Formats: sequence, C-alpha cells, structure tokens
Amino acid sequence: MKQQFSLFFNQMADMVFLVEWKDNELWYTSVNPSAQQKLGIDMVGRRLVDVLPPSVFTLLDENYTKCIQSKQPVTYSDLNLFESHLPASETSLTYIEEDGKKFVLAITKDISAMKKKAEDYIFLESLVANTVDAMLVIDMDGAVLKINGAFVQQFGWSPSELIGQSWESFSITPKELKTQTLETLALIMKGQSVPSQETVRLTKEGRSIHTSVSYSPILNEENKVVAISMIYRNIQHLKELEEKLEESHDAYKSLFSYHKNAVCMVNEDGIIENINDACMTITGYPSEVIIGFNIVKYAKKVVPDLDLNKTKRGEVTNYELLFPDSKGRDLFLSVTNVPIIVKGVVKGTYIIAQDITEKRFIEKEREKLQEQLTFQAYHDSLTELPNRRLLEEKIEESLINAERSQSMLALFFLDCDHLKEVNDTFGHEIGDELLIAFSKRLMMSIREGDIVARLGGDEFVILLHGIEDMTQVNKVADRILTTLGNPYAIHGHHIHATSSIGISTYPTNGTTVKQLFRKADQALYAVKNAGRNNYRISVV
Repeated sequence: MKQQFSLFFNQMADMVFLVEWKDNELWYTSVNPSAQQKLGIDMVGRRLVDVLPPSVFTLLDENYTKCIQSKQPVTYSDLNLFESHLPASETSLTYIEEDGKKFVLAITKDISAMKKKAEDYIFLESLVANTVDAMLVIDMDGAVLKINGAFVQQFGWSPSELIGQSWESFSITPKELKTQTLETLALIMKGQSVPSQETVRLTKEGRSIHTSVSYSPILNEENKVVAISMIYRNIQHLKELEEKLEESHDAYKSLFSYHKNAVCMVNEDGIIENINDACMTITGYPSEVIIGFNIVKYAKKVVPDLDLNKTKRGEVTNYELLFPDSKGRDLFLSVTNVPIIVKGVVKGTYIIAQDITEKRFIEKEREKLQEQLTFQAYHDSLTELPNRRLLEEKIEESLINAERSQSMLALFFLDCDHLKEVNDTFGHEIGDELLIAFSKRLMMSIREGDIVARLGGDEFVILLHGIEDMTQVNKVADRILTTLGNPYAIHGHHIHATSSIGISTYPTNGTTVKQLFRKADQALYAVKNAGRNNYRISVV
C-alpha cells in the first residue's frame, strides 16, 4: 500500500493522505511531499487527534467516520469564508480495505479561486441588500435583473413587477428625460465612464423625486460589459434645504449673536472681523479692541506646536488657549476653529471659545488634593518620612535591583532611646518635636538615594544602597550614633536622646523584606539588652 501510495501520489501538487482506521482511531500512515511541505507537521505514525487542532479534527473525524461506515466516497469542502489567514480546500475521501485493514485515501485540493468568488458574491449581495440607496441592475438588452429593498421602499415597485421586464416598460424615467437616459446607457455599454447626474425620477404613483443617479458597468472575466447597475440617491431633502437656506440666514445670524460662548469671525489672514456679545463679556474688552486683532498670530505664539493650517485645509481644529482678559487675569479657553467654506473654498474661520477657567481651577485643586492624599498614604504624618507601606515597596525594588547588579544592601533598624521618659517628663508635644529633630539628623547622616523611614512610635529604618564592604556599614553606624548623641534644644529644654541600632545586610542575612527585618530586629534587641546607645550587625 505504501509503495503504491508513493508511486501514484508523490508527484501530485494536491495534498494526499493515507489514513488507517485501527483501534477505533484514525492514524496517519502516509502523506505525500506536497502535504508535508504545506503543513510542516510530522504526521506519519501519529493519531489525527494528536496532530490537528480540535476544531479541524472534529470536521475530519465526522467525514472520515462517515466514509468508513458507509464504505462510500465522501467529499467535503471548507471555504473558510472571510478568514484571510486560512486556505480554502475540497477533500475527497475513498474507502480502501487491504489485508483486513481499513484505510481512507484523502486528496485535498486548493479551491482558493472558488473561495474568492463566493466571498465576492456574498459581499455584493450584502452591499446590494443593505445599501440605503436604491439599486437597479439591467442586462445588455435592458431587462431588469435585480432591485434591492431600498428601491422598493423609494419607488414602490416590487421585484415581481420588474424582474425580467424591460426598464423602459415602467415609468420611472419622465418622458422628457428618456432620451438622455438612453444616451447614457449607450455610453456605459461601450465601457465609458459617466459622471453622476442630478435629475428627476418618478415613483410608481407618479410622484417626482429629485435624484442623483450613478451608472456603473458590470464586467465579466473577459472585462466585457455584461450588465449595468444604476444607483438612485434621493436628494429631495437637499433641494428642499437649498430652498430654505435664505430663510435660515437670519437664524444663523441669531445663533452667532446670542451664542453663550465667545464667537469671532476671522478672515484668511487671521484678523478678527466680527464678534458676538459673549466675546466682549468673557474677555472684558470692547469690540473696538478685539476687532482687528490677529488672533491666529497670537495663538501660534502661545501654542507653537498647534497646526492652525488644518482650518485652511477645511478641517475643524480643537485646542486650548491661555488668554489674558482686560484685567490681566488668565482665561483658560477651549477653542474650536470651524472653517468658513464657500463653494469649496475656505474664506475664513469661525472661532468659538468656551471659558473653562473655573473648570481648570477645580481640576488643579483636585490634582493637589490627590497629591496630598497620595503623600499621606505613603508618608508619616509627623516627620513626613516614608511610612512602612512605602518603605516595603522601596525595599522590594532595591532587592530586585541588588540581585540584578550583584550589589549589597544594609538595613538599619533603630529607635530613639528613652523616648517614653521624655514624653513622661516633658509631655508628648516635646516628644513629637524630638522625633522630628531625630528624623532630620538621620536624613543628614545618609547619602542621597538612601532611604530613611519611620515605622511608628520611636522606630525608624534606614536602607543603604550600593554597599561595598562592612567597613562602610560600620562608618555609617558610627556617624549616626555620633550625630544622634548630641543634645537637642527643644523649647528651652536640653534633651539627650541616643539610639540603638540593629543592622542586617543583603544577601548575607536574607533575600526578602521579612528576613532582613527579622535579623535587624534581633540585632536591635541585642543592643538594647546590652545597654543601648550602640549598634550591632547581625551574623549569619
């Protein structure tokens, strides 16, 4: 079987598979080079269920099982419509028995051309069915081939009344325009393009509708015209709008005059030529000052990155502008530039400016409040040092960086000796002042980039980065003890407050926040038990 497979199918461009049915499962026995090259998967000797994606296996299993059970040829296709990354294929299955074994020979052909035709047909059908414009298709003899739902709705004829009939047999085109239509169709049949025509068409009841008609040839594979499509766009409302434009002139003028936002009419050079009352109310300037002012030049100066040429290209532009009012106060303005277009040419700009000063003020106050709340969430309220929450985040970051750079960290866990006695003797207010002064001395004792934090009460933590050796740790600890050992002058009281320090290092004493804190805490209590006012470095 395998020799016969190779002899017959190895040179085929189509993908060929020989599948055996054994133990109630499908196994790949042979595949030709074309299949192996296209799929790039090792298949021979493997079950289909192990090779194929679940969705593909389900389809194949159903058809292969059908072929085996019926012992009849089975053909199935998978077009994968509108799935550009997936091929379209048609597979024929043939049942084979040999030496008591059951096989299925599968030949898979590429039918991408059929897929494209199917997609084109579905797209065209959807386009015709769903377009809001009425559509009529006729063949080269003028017989109606198709109309869409919009045609029925717009003109009143049903498909049964028109399909197969000559388009000239129903009165959609007024008699006086029939000759023009015939001449247009003759040009289309010759393959010439014709611009859209604004004309009049009639409904089934004889009602006139102002219509824009677009003619398009439909070509076959030989690029020959085989049919013509006519698209009818109802422009009745546009004609009615044109008639009302003059009546609307006063309404637009009223809108300009009574708009609550500042409105300026600016010429092509950027000079203000006209303004509304709100413009004077918002800025505080009289019209004599505003009219004649080059607002575009000012905007370019204040907002240099602003592309004001967009308006000259007929595009609406939105931006914010800082503008001083007559009293010198800065106004925050939300500005919209609307091009004034006359017969396709930009003749100037309407500038509409909304005063958002109060809104910006509220936003800034809200941002300040948010910053304050964020600071309070991560800092000690008394000393303004980082609190435990921020400290632990910083230590986590430092541990990651230290591991990456193979560097050393030192964590100092210290407290203010005899703070309770100070509070009992002088009061908690003096005790708080001592803690503030204590924290400032700690800040003076470390390098920029190192961290001092207060955990609460009399407990503080210092995190040192980039430690080169333990000598450096000893020097910092000695410096801290010396600095803190000097007396404090607080509200006329001379207070002596020393410190006890427990020190752990990364990676010697641990690689996590919890481990470093535990080791430093143990060292701290060893110092306290030994008489305070000293430091101890944790051992491994």
